[in-house]
Amino acid sequence: MKKTGVFTILFLLLFSLAPAFASDNETTSTDDSESDSDKIEDGFNCLEEKVGDCSGLTIQELAYTILATPDNAFDDCVAELNSRKSSDNWDNIRDTALAILALDHAGEDTTPSEEWLLEQSKTPTDLMWYLQQDSNEVVECHIGYDSSDYSINIGENKKIDTDAGSCLTRTHSNFWLEVTPECYNKEFIIECDEDFIATLLYKNKNSPIIHSLEGTESSPAFSSIKLEVTSKCFGTSSCEYEATAWATLALLKTGHNIEEYIPYVIAMASSNEQYLPDAFAYMATNYDYYATQLITDQKLGNYWEAENSAYDRYYDTALALIAIGSSSSEKVTNSRDWLLFSQGSNGCWQNSIRDTAMVLWALEGRAGRSSGGSGSGVTYCSQADYFCIPSKDCPSSEDVGDNYFCPSLSDTCCMTENLQSCSEYSGTECSSEEVCIGNMRRTIDTDSCCTGECTEEIEETECESMFYTCRDSCSDNQEIVSVYSCDGSQVCCKTKTSEESEGGIWWIWILVILIFAVLIAIGYVYRDKLKLLWFKLKTKFKKDKKQGGGMAPQGPRPGMPPRPGFPPIRRIPIKAPPRVRQRHNHEDRAMSDTFKKLKEMSK
Repeated sequence: MKKTGVFTILFLLLFSLAPAFASDNETTSTDDSESDSDKIEDGFNCLEEKVGDCSGLTIQELAYTILATPDNAFDDCVAELNSRKSSDNWDNIRDTALAILALDHAGEDTTPSEEWLLEQSKTPTDLMWYLQQDSNEVVECHIGYDSSDYSINIGENKKIDTDAGSCLTRTHSNFWLEVTPECYNKEFIIECDEDFIATLLYKNKNSPIIHSLEGTESSPAFSSIKLEVTSKCFGTSSCEYEATAWATLALLKTGHNIEEYIPYVIAMASSNEQYLPDAFAYMATNYDYYATQLITDQKLGNYWEAENSAYDRYYDTALALIAIGSSSSEKVTNSRDWLLFSQGSNGCWQNSIRDTAMVLWALEGRAGRSSGGSGSGVTYCSQADYFCIPSKDCPSSEDVGDNYFCPSLSDTCCMTENLQSCSEYSGTECSSEEVCIGNMRRTIDTDSCCTGECTEEIEETECESMFYTCRDSCSDNQEIVSVYSCDGSQVCCKTKTSEESEGGIWWIWILVILIFAVLIAIGYVYRDKLKLLWFKLKTKFKKDKKQGGGMAPQGPRPGMPPRPGFPPIRRIPIKAPPRVRQRHNHEDRAMSDTFKKLKEMSK
């Protein structure tokens, strides 16, 4: 064996284990040079490995996995989801809504389940409704309902002089009429002697924010306007926000009119922030206001995490992208980059089937397909040279959404883009020194119409460019990243990872122990050879010293002058001692064998 053989083995061993130390303790694992498509493919591979034959998944996990559309697990998950159905439903409203979305994505007929879902709707009792009417003149109006007619007068100060029966009582300093809960679903017929407008307003009982139904109606004198409170929600014993939100989207996707569910989704958002309600509000309405609110609420320009989130930042970010992924906002692009940056080394996110499926659904937006291996018969809307636009912006005569696929739950495939000007969207084009805080969309006159607010661009710190946070001090669930800088005295903080990631430091200690154990084992196996190698190196070192001229001269070191007051030191010759004949015992023979082996190794 060559003298360097053992060191070569040790080097190769350490080199092979080095990547374990180089990896980050976070779930951010993939190589920077790896393309986005490769990372997404890694995600699908990890998802397929984790779901297996889909039998161990929850209904929620099954639905999200089907919506993500993995090639090799799609059919199994569709079959498993169908097998879990009982009497056209999946035990609860939320799961039934998710199952409808998933099976519709797979080309299955979900009509019986849609009918079951509609039967679960109820009238919410936690909303307050108001009737507002106005005119440019002093006006007398008649309001009819339940075969009765009530007369009210609206003065110059816009105040109403009397109640309109038991269903409509004056409120808000007599400017509006409040609709009592017992009179919901009643039709109110309003007629005035001057031109007038009328609309219904609503609010969450626990919030001061007032919302208006879309489409305030106007009428000439002595003509009438009909209004009716038709608000509904979904829940078991009472309204449940997440169930209502997903059920509304499921009904929207399967072609139902969802107008009566929108007030609850919008008004109750402030009481259900843990579900990222602006994402659902935007998908249900396509109002730019909710897209702007959603983008404004993004954390650090990279990800979303709802207040006291019911899930986590990966789920919430994916949900936001499913809602506004078609936006041209820079924050939307940044959030995609952040998700890929945060991907685990195994391709998953948080080692979670739910999160991984949601992220892949958001990032990839794959078209569904019929289960059973018939494959990709679905055509993307863009492949047909059509346009995915909000359903409300597409005339019914141009809506071809039944034949072509759009990734967004709220978009349909339309034969024309039907764009308006930026001003018609209540937007503006930001200057080159400004950035848009809010949603951005394409219009007739610009590709960068900001429907939010244009503000001065703020330069990003080194820490923030790496998707971390600059703070005065890191919180308990964060740790300092000292290699990246922030402005002023702030420090760069990153969120501590999940329990699995937090426990990653123990793997390093285990690896260190394993390395030492391997080194000790190698040393034991090759102990004789290592002794010989060490002996040879040691004796070679001594030989080199003798060849260098023996003992160094006793005198000043080179470059050092003699010390004053001290005479030069003379070298005194020393006689060599007489040669003594040594005995050849067994130690001598062992040593001779050693030199013989060393000589053979040196050949």
